[in-house]
Formats: sequence, structure tokens, C-alpha cells
Amino acid sequence: MPMEKSEIKQRARELLAAGQGGTATFAQLSGQGLKDKQLATVIASYADPVLTEAHRGKVRVLIVIMLIQVIFAFFVGYGIGYKIGPNAPWIASALMALVPLAFAWAFYANKAVAYEAYVLLSILGVARTLDGFVTAPLNAATGLAISVALCSFVLYVQFKIFPDLLFLSPKKVAGKFVFSN
Repeated sequence: MPMEKSEIKQRARELLAAGQGGTATFAQLSGQGLKDKQLATVIASYADPVLTEAHRGKVRVLIVIMLIQVIFAFFVGYGIGYKIGPNAPWIASALMALVPLAFAWAFYANKAVAYEAYVLLSILGVARTLDGFVTAPLNAATGLAISVALCSFVLYVQFKIFPDLLFLSPKKVAGKFVFSN
């Protein structure tokens, strides 16, 4: 009898936490009621404690960067809200600061989806940065360089902590999902 999707995901996490490799976990749970790609994603997005410990410093750097962005976002939000009305600065500040704060928490909690979401949002932000090249090329180039550097660092940390997770999908070779352990 096939298991529920949530049960399969929980069982995969339990097996991985017990030290069973991704390949063996995939083989054991494949065909139990979850699509192979979904199961491979669950396995690939599991944060191995050994890898998270080995790269804890890099994650801390990301968290500090996000907290700095919280401060900048707060002041930008305040400036935007100040033009709207008397209570708007505080509301806009809080709302704008929530996004980088959520990323800081997700990086701390080793959520694989946070890395992918950050990269996607950074790519979407590049279009706005490129619009500024006509009016302020130096500022736009600086912003673009910072965005590319941060995006590259986030991808680097993601690949260190989640080696089986490529951008937006689990690693696949010759039509089969592959896992590093």
C-alpha cells in the first residue's frame, strides 16, 4: 500500500538523518507514491549535518550580509513611507525589512529553497539595475557588481551544503538522479 506524500518525505528525512545515503534512500522510497523528481528533490535538499558544520562560517557570512540588507531595507522603506503619510514610514520599513530577515532565518535554518529564491530574486533585480545604466552608469555598474558577487556567493554556499541540488532541480546524469553519498 502506497504511503502518503508527507509520510514519504518524513521517512526520507529520517533515513538520511540516520546516515543512510541518498542513493539508498531513493532506491528504498521510489515508487511509494511520490514522483521520482519530488523524492529526489527531498533527498537533495536535505541539509547534511556534516556539510552544514563544515560550512557554518560561510552561512554566518550570508546571515550577516542579510542583516546588513535588513538595515538598508528598513531605511529605504522609511524613505518611501515618509513620502506617503505619517504612519507609512514604519509600515513600509517593517515590510521592506521582512524580506532579507526571512532570508537570514532561512539560511540559518538551512532551507535549500532560500538559496534558490535568493538567486531568482537577484536575477529579477538585475533588470532594474540595467535600467539605470543610461542615467547613472557608475552606480548601475556598482550595483550590478554587488548583485553578481552576492548571487555567486549564495550559489557557492548552496553547492557546498546541498551538493546534489542543482539550480531548481536535483542532479541528474544520463536520465537518473544521482546523489553524492
